[in-house]
Amino acid sequence: MNPVDTAKIPGGVSRFLSAGTMLDVVRFELTRSMTASRIAIWCVLVLFPVMIIGLLRVQITVEQIDPWGLATYFLIPEVLCLLGLLLWATPAVSTELEGQTWIHLAMRPGGRTTVLLGKYVTAVAWTFSAAVVSLTVCTILIGNAAGVSFWLVLAGLALLSCVAHGALYVLIGVLFYRRTMVAAVIYTLVVEFGLSFVPAVVNRLTINYRLRGLLAEGTDWRGVRSLAEATLGIEPMHHHLIALTLVTTTFLAAAAWRVRAAEFPTQADGGA
Repeated sequence: MNPVDTAKIPGGVSRFLSAGTMLDVVRFELTRSMTASRIAIWCVLVLFPVMIIGLLRVQITVEQIDPWGLATYFLIPEVLCLLGLLLWATPAVSTELEGQTWIHLAMRPGGRTTVLLGKYVTAVAWTFSAAVVSLTVCTILIGNAAGVSFWLVLAGLALLSCVAHGALYVLIGVLFYRRTMVAAVIYTLVVEFGLSFVPAVVNRLTINYRLRGLLAEGTDWRGVRSLAEATLGIEPMHHHLIALTLVTTTFLAAAAWRVRAAEFPTQADGGA
């Protein structure tokens, strides 16, 4: 690109322009996102499952791990992870458009893809860190009945949830940059929390179907096995892992292609 007058570039964006790799973008995003509001949101996400498990633990003794494991799964890999990614992955493009910085980021070769993937990794890192901390506290609250295997299974599912759902929300953010949060919330409620429970072929198209299938295959909890037999069907673990890998790769590739090909409106163009 032509030499840029850095005095006209919004504060901090010049560091983006000199970023040569995705890791540079991630480093910059992590530094820029260390704000009081984001840390407060992170703490709320951590405390939400902890408070529910803590209240249940005060009233109910742990006789069987099955209901506690299922409750923790829904609270963390599904609810916490999706809420975090809704807040941090979905607006990857819209925040730069609103801040009038996208045009500067897009000027450097490969800048669009680098920024998009860097923001994706940052959103996954923020969300997964909240999930791990919350899961650790919940495991301690449940007590010895949980154990290390309990933590490992749910931490692995939380990571897969962050990676796959993060790719999905980034794609939604690129396609629906004008009404990003509305589109993401509607998709989440209708598809991930609606169709995923429908005992039909259509539920296999959802990410939560695959995560619940892995939960059923990775544990011996009777409640999970009953759910699997009723709505998930029985598939080997590697089928779910392959499906999640394909979904994540496809969503990220589609988002990268779209962000390179699209001409996003700027304030100078009169766009919203």
